Amino acid sequence: MNERCDVAILGAGFGGALLALILRRQGLAVTLIEKGRPRFAIGESSTPLANLYLEQIAQAFDLPELLPLTKYGRWKAAHPELPVGKKRGFTFFWHRPGRAWTPRLDGHPAYLLVAASPHDAIADTHWYRPAFDAHLTALALRADVRYLEPAMPVAAEVEASGVHLRIETPGGPCTLDARFVVDATGPAAWLARHLGHHPESHSYLPERVAIFSHFRNVARADAWLDDWRDRWPYRPDDAAVHHLLEEGWAWVLHFDHGITSAGLSLRADRLPVRDPDSCWRHVLARYPSLQALFARATPLYPLRMVPERPYLFREVAGPGWAMLPSGAGILDPLLSTGNPLTLLGVWRLAKLLLRYQAMPPADALQNYRRQTLHELEQTARLLGALWRVLDRPDRFAQFSKLYFAAASFRETRIRLGKETGIPGFLLTDHADFCRVQDRLLSAAAQGNLPEPAEVYAALEPFDVAGLCTDRDGFYPARAEDVLNACHKIPASPEEVWAGLRRSGFLTPQPI
Repeated sequence: MNERCDVAILGAGFGGALLALILRRQGLAVTLIEKGRPRFAIGESSTPLANLYLEQIAQAFDLPELLPLTKYGRWKAAHPELPVGKKRGFTFFWHRPGRAWTPRLDGHPAYLLVAASPHDAIADTHWYRPAFDAHLTALALRADVRYLEPAMPVAAEVEASGVHLRIETPGGPCTLDARFVVDATGPAAWLARHLGHHPESHSYLPERVAIFSHFRNVARADAWLDDWRDRWPYRPDDAAVHHLLEEGWAWVLHFDHGITSAGLSLRADRLPVRDPDSCWRHVLARYPSLQALFARATPLYPLRMVPERPYLFREVAGPGWAMLPSGAGILDPLLSTGNPLTLLGVWRLAKLLLRYQAMPPADALQNYRRQTLHELEQTARLLGALWRVLDRPDRFAQFSKLYFAAASFRETRIRLGKETGIPGFLLTDHADFCRVQDRLLSAAAQGNLPEPAEVYAALEPFDVAGLCTDRDGFYPARAEDVLNACHKIPASPEEVWAGLRRSGFLTPQPI
């Protein structure tokens, strides 16, 4: 059987399924190819930028069915059947081996809570990926995307007229001729590797191993901060929760249907054993308070152990093909950067493929390659700096504000309609911020950690969230911080107030 389409997409994760939906709704013939859905995919936590990108994609490509997925309140109202978790911000707890968690370490808070929203209705979300990816695929099928599952590409030939794919299915082999192929297979990077491209290792991040599963009966850590309840910007576990350890860190993401996503990201050279269950038990036993959270927890399926070697593909696009950022580089889920980067890749490729009827010229693909690599490299450098100070609460809090300042600055400009076109991730396209970040990260990479005053002085021109003020580890999302910083955006107080009201920021709702 020989078939034809405008665009073939390899992989029906959320990025591949979303791109298929966009392209088909805009008139291109699309075939989506999936080998079989995994039960777990790292990358389950959205961010304000991810939700804003998804909202802008919905508006740009006339996809109103995506809008309920962009805010927790909308999601719960429109899709009560679709599992979701509430994410009000980022929570960090620092632990020491053999000691119960205490609220202070070396004179500094052993916690950091940075709010991303002021109330539940516009909170971000954790995506239960087995259901979320399937939902987007169902939307694509409803739009008449041709779907092959289970199906495995086994060969690809790139020619002047497009790409010739050979695919294995339970019904036998078939061939598919496409003008363009998108590799959305994530770290497998099937097409890029098949075409002879190999990733290059980098030194920004250490070599790591991830151990993870979905669990039932994971306890919450809210009680650890009970004495500060009147200062909470949100309930500590209504967030992406990070437990920072000597050998790496643990994540905990609670979903509303009783399932919790949890995992460890550990330095490969600090692994106590190579068996995932033994390693999990060994690490938790070193940290009594973390172990207590999992005392009654049971995994839904066996723990997985996956090596995460830091790499970047230098060739992420060429005549007739391109890959999404999710496969172009291996980062770390520490700040939930993977989903917004993937959404930017989807948005950019959709614009290219629609503009050029699935045959974008070499210069357009080269620009996509340049943007993708620049954003991945800058993000990897920032995450690498945080890994260097992972077990130092004071230093980690300072360097994390490079991310939070850039994110909140960009989010505010998007909400106020100050951005035109597709924005760069964080502030990777802002020359002044890049100079500041490069200087600080270069010093950190050489072991010369800047003094706190130097970090805050560098961030101050971009701080619209009160991050440069010492708030003893609690950073709420406050309208007054944005109003006080309106000259930095730049915007008038009236514009800021109108934008906050329009976005739902000002709607009160108790924690």
